[in-house]
Amino acid sequence: MACGGGGGKAGTGWSSLQADLLLSVFALLPSDADRVRFRAVCGAWGGAAAAWPPRPWLVGSRTDRSGRGGGAVSSFWLSPCGGLLPFAANVPAGFEYLSSSRGYIALADPRAPPKAIVLFNPVTGRRIHLPPIAFFKRWLDLTTVVLSADPEAAAEWAAVAVGFPTTCLAYYSSATGAWTRLDFGVPGYAGVEHYNGRFYVAFKSQICVCEVDGDAPAVIPLERVDDADGGDGSDDEERRLRASGRRVVETHLVECDGQLLLISVHDDVVYNSDDDMGGLAVDDGAGSKGGGGGDARAVEVHRVEWLGDDGAVRLVRETDLGWNALFLGRNRAFALSVVEFPACRVNCVYLVDRQGHPDGVVRVLDMENQWARREETICPDDVPCGSSSSAGWARRGWFFPNYG
Repeated sequence: MACGGGGGKAGTGWSSLQADLLLSVFALLPSDADRVRFRAVCGAWGGAAAAWPPRPWLVGSRTDRSGRGGGAVSSFWLSPCGGLLPFAANVPAGFEYLSSSRGYIALADPRAPPKAIVLFNPVTGRRIHLPPIAFFKRWLDLTTVVLSADPEAAAEWAAVAVGFPTTCLAYYSSATGAWTRLDFGVPGYAGVEHYNGRFYVAFKSQICVCEVDGDAPAVIPLERVDDADGGDGSDDEERRLRASGRRVVETHLVECDGQLLLISVHDDVVYNSDDDMGGLAVDDGAGSKGGGGGDARAVEVHRVEWLGDDGAVRLVRETDLGWNALFLGRNRAFALSVVEFPACRVNCVYLVDRQGHPDGVVRVLDMENQWARREETICPDDVPCGSSSSAGWARRGWFFPNYG
């Protein structure tokens, strides 16, 4: 459809339609492909569409503990009312969901050994095939793929892939088209973020930088400095958690308002490094609505404060996200401002929980009072809630589309 027309008379062409009317039409379009075409019609239509606030998606695929069963993908919008609305996302059939970053969903074909990553943009339909990661063990559950930039907009870009439990990291460069091994062995989940031109990785309170230039790529721990009086007490908090039997089960790094945040999720669940479906041994008898200690979750946020140019950092406890909301899952995490994205709740954490369970939930935790929580139960049509089937929507995570 062209924007011209109107016989040369001002105000009679398609481009002269009022912006609010164009925006209403744009919001009613049934698919992202239609939204892309809408934006491409002309500058006026693209400008009107730019005022539409995108919504985070929750994406997942069903699999079993042997790694088979992928190919059925579920997708939900986060609604302005706070619920999750199912919709049919433009995701190729036969793939399993792994992670997301920079407007791309990382997918893999579970039927094709060796496992290779396909980056898929559900808005434009573009696919980028990455080579297999030869040094990852077969049983390793690939949880996170973080991109340095949008591959469609950057001349060169890079990616870091992380598995669970972490025996090493994999670094990909678009310039070489190959994966490089970065040794980093931890017994659980590690968080990764690309911040100020570099990749960082964290496990619990340890923060490292990925040095990829030169002949010897490596993951280098940053020196952590606390105040003489114990700083923010995060070391004391770790000792207290260990003494009580509580564990840090997830660690995330998130860029928020130009700052790098270290986020830890802990609870009373027993950590199990042999469970390649998510690493959590959940007490099913604890109840589903926060009624038991084994079902509890708590989120701690620290701001990474840089001390000079020597690489030392200090962790500063944060209890207020301001106008932001955090989206956490067993893949890349991110922060959104509720000013720009009103579907989010202010100063809240959206935590994807119960990985590997058909009746998994999204917990909405209020940072001001984390016991004031809500849950959204995710239960696909073909796996009834409470089912004893070994298959579940185990690979779930947040995705934020890029309509730019």
